[in-house]
Order: sequence, then structure tokens, then C-alpha cells
Amino acid sequence: MSDKPKLYIAGTGMVTPVGANTEMTTASVEAQINAYAVSGYSTQAGEPITMAKVPDQIFADFEGEIDEGDRFNPRHDRVTKMAILAINEACAQQESEQAVPLVLAMSDVTTDDEGLSSLIENLANNTKPWVSPELSRSFYSGRASGIEAIDFAFKYLGDTQYPYYLIGGSDSYEDDSRLLPLESMERLRTENSSDAFVPGEAACFLLLTPNINLARQHNGHVIAILQPGLAEERGHLFSNEPYRGDGLDQAFKTSLINQSEQSIHSIYSCMNGENHWSKEYGVALLRNDKAFKDPVCVEHPADCYGDIGSATATTLIALAAENLFKNELAQAHLVYSSSDTAKRGAIVVKKIALATMAEQETNNQHVRDL
Repeated sequence: MSDKPKLYIAGTGMVTPVGANTEMTTASVEAQINAYAVSGYSTQAGEPITMAKVPDQIFADFEGEIDEGDRFNPRHDRVTKMAILAINEACAQQESEQAVPLVLAMSDVTTDDEGLSSLIENLANNTKPWVSPELSRSFYSGRASGIEAIDFAFKYLGDTQYPYYLIGGSDSYEDDSRLLPLESMERLRTENSSDAFVPGEAACFLLLTPNINLARQHNGHVIAILQPGLAEERGHLFSNEPYRGDGLDQAFKTSLINQSEQSIHSIYSCMNGENHWSKEYGVALLRNDKAFKDPVCVEHPADCYGDIGSATATTLIALAAENLFKNELAQAHLVYSSSDTAKRGAIVVKKIALATMAEQETNNQHVRDL
């Protein structure tokens, strides 16, 4: 077994259009239930936009206290409340006497935030004792930002004394500031669109630990996440460079560098229904095919909950982890996520038997004694 650095999942929390928590979302995705519905938003031509929204009742039942700032913004309100609910679920089975590092995955789209309350301050006030503004960091690369946040944890938090790291994102398209630029590019799903995606909203947070003894256990196993691969695609959506798929290929290569042949059972993909993303996936798969089972399973849960922006990567990781706990045939999945801008990320999510870890530690101790 590789002695490369690992982080272990101690808890997960989700709010998505198909579930108010991790269990409900996982069950809905496995059953291929989708939350697509005609929304109250329309294109400039008057065509209703199809969206996937978290049920309003979840927000109506919210019991926390939110500082709304100088003015009210429905999108910011939804993002904040979803994040609080997801963090509280992720941390519910663990204990901490102090705040832990929080690394936020954020949108790569600049939105109007003047006069709005601080997201991190609201999280700190409603998720005590877990979140502190002083221990928070944010990455603004959209769909790939969750993997970028995990990469930061591997590189810069390993020498700290904190038992846990909290990593995740909360995002929503429930605002004209997000929808209008996409509508001008003809990227939004309508009745007459043929190459477009369904805007969604969600929050997902992972409580990670470097200590295997603090990891969530199921049937004698824990879930490890390995150091991710990050790269940049020169030919991204807003670039004039040719779109070759080299960025995702390099992210795959880096994340798979220590994996044996045919060790990856499934790929959890961020593909959202737009044809654009299939090219880079095909390139990355063909150039790294030895690592995957033949045939490899490909999961793209956006078919159920839409495109969920900066919550994409952590949601895919949590879904992959839940599947590994239940799937006796699978030992490892690959998760990848691509931003509209340059960032590409991939990460291996792996099931590890505690008995194997104990045996390895015994062998390591024997070597040290010699």
C-alpha cells in the first residue's frame, strides 16, 4: 500500500435539489431522480429557463440567525443557509473544542456583493465552534475550486496541529447576475435548446482529518482522498487558444501517478450536459486508460441536480465516498471537475480496510525496531 499522504473523510454534509442531506441526495442520485423544472426565469426571447432548485421549504424551516447586511439578496441568502446546513451535518458526528481551518470553494464569476453580509461571519455564528474567520481561506475557480481547496490542505495544513479541516462550497444560479451572461452565450436549458445546461444550486462540505482514527468508519473501512492533480486548460471557454483537453489530461496524470493498472472502478464527472466538456473527457480517458477498469463506469450526477457551480467537486467526492462504502466490487473512484475558466482538477477517492492499515503499521514498527 502506498505511503503517500492521505486525508480521511470524517463527515459529509449536503443540501441539493434532490436531497436535504447526504443520505437523501445519494439515494436520489442512485435512483436517477432529477429535480429539473421550468423556473420563473426566462430568456430575453421569452423562453422559460429550466432550473434545478433546492425546495423552498428547506429555507423556510431554517432556524439559524442570518445577518443580511445592508440589503437583501435572495441568492446570497440561499448560499449562506445551504452552507450552514451542510457544515452542521458534516460535523454532527464529531467533536471539537475549537475552530478548525475552513477552505471555501467559491464561484469564478464576479457578482455584486456590495452591502451583503459576510458569508464567513454568518458561518461562524451558526456553526460554532467549527468556523472562525481567522482560520478561513477561499479559492475562486468555480467547479474545480473544491479540488483546489483540498490541494491547499495537503500542501499547507499538514504541519498544523488541527485534527480536522473543513472544505466545501455553496453556490446558486438563483439571480439575474448569474443567468444573464449565460443566456447571452446561449448556454441555458430551455425547451428549444440543444446544447445547454440546467442551472442548479447546492452546498457540500467535507470534514477531513489526517488522523485515520478520527475517520468515519463503515464495515471496517474508511475513505481516503489522495493528493489531487491540478492543471490549467489553455483553451478554456474564454480563451482564444485551441481547446485540446490537455489541462484535464494533466490533472488525470498527476492524480493517478501511483495507481496500479485497472484500479479505478468509476469516474465521477462534472459534465453538465453541454457538448463542450465531452472533448476533454475523451482526451483524458484515452491518454490514461490503463488506470481504469474496462469498461469504466462514468457517473455525471448533474443529470439529477443540475450544474451546481463551486459545490460540484466536493459533492462528487461525497457521492463517490458513499458509493465506495456500499460497493463491494469497487476500491477506488476518480473524481474530476473543470471550471469555465482554466482550472482543472482530479482526485482519487479510495476505500481502505482498517485491518490492512493495522497490518501495515505493525510491519512499519518492525522495520523501525530493526
